[in-house]
Amino acid sequence: MADILISGYHGFKNSGDEALLFAILTTLRKIRPDLDVTVLSNTPEETARVYGVTSISRYNFFKVRKEMKASKMLLFGGGSLLQDVTSSKSILYYFAIIFLAQMCGMKTMLYANGVGPIQKKHSRYLAKRILNRVNLITLRDDKSDEELRSLGVNKPEIIITADPAFTIEAHASLSGRYLTNIAGVPKDTKLCIVSIREWKHSAPNFCDELAKLLDDMIEHHGLYPLFVPLQYPADLEISRQVIEKMHHNAYVINRELSVPEMFSVLCEAQIIIGMRLHSLIYATTLEIPAMALVYDPKVSAFMESLNQPDCVNVESFRYQEAKEILNRIISERELRKSQLHRTNAILKKTAEENATYAIQLLDS
Repeated sequence: MADILISGYHGFKNSGDEALLFAILTTLRKIRPDLDVTVLSNTPEETARVYGVTSISRYNFFKVRKEMKASKMLLFGGGSLLQDVTSSKSILYYFAIIFLAQMCGMKTMLYANGVGPIQKKHSRYLAKRILNRVNLITLRDDKSDEELRSLGVNKPEIIITADPAFTIEAHASLSGRYLTNIAGVPKDTKLCIVSIREWKHSAPNFCDELAKLLDDMIEHHGLYPLFVPLQYPADLEISRQVIEKMHHNAYVINRELSVPEMFSVLCEAQIIIGMRLHSLIYATTLEIPAMALVYDPKVSAFMESLNQPDCVNVESFRYQEAKEILNRIISERELRKSQLHRTNAILKKTAEENATYAIQLLDS
């Protein structure tokens, strides 16, 4: 019988979600080393091997139900799973998982979730009905709390904490330089890590304008872009499209990175330009100043929570506006690093509280 069953977006080669699982397991095991955990995954064999857990297919509802009947608690999250902007189907799947766990008599906890936007009428109805029966909810930001209140979710205890990824211990290592060497980056090159993704509503000339920005960064600051796909290989194509439009050298990591490898590569960066939320969370964890490319409210909400609203909307992306913001970040780099050092210490301590709340619920 498992102590905890974890449900999230695991086994899809998404660095952010794999980092979440890595962080959640690490902080839980720090409190309870002998914790018995089962993870629902798209690739259960790989998840079991990498994380040292039992893992079953997230789509085999017969096995999922059987596991739920023999387990104590469902830990749901973290990440932005409960939203219907990028997908209408996934939120129904997640509601079904939470509901099934409740029907099997499990304790249920939303673990450091980012909630919303939930726009469709049936999704909002299900959210209110199902989430009001959850035992405990921890959230990673204030905007998610506002979304739950607007849905009428008011029965469980709701606590605002921080994203689990802030608990990951990261240090520069030889593996980072090894991986940049494989990508063809010359020794002693100053790097700007770039993390972008396809987005259906991006400005039509987004790739052209971003290429101009990166060329300007090279010419005026001597910083060269290294594209790092956080979801591999999904992010690779748009990265290559931007590189092809540039006049100067740029580089790309053409392989899937483990969580420790991802952090070791990012440690090589002077600054980060990030579209995926977890590239910005990683930047904060590593105390690297970042410029956010906003495609979703969760990205701007995160930057606002850091009191660093250095954002450019990808749907109206313009080179000149982005250049001004990027120049400001580079000129204030040392000041921002010291600010991030103070912020990161607070966020790490707050993020660790998620695991404490989970173990307390398990034992209650």
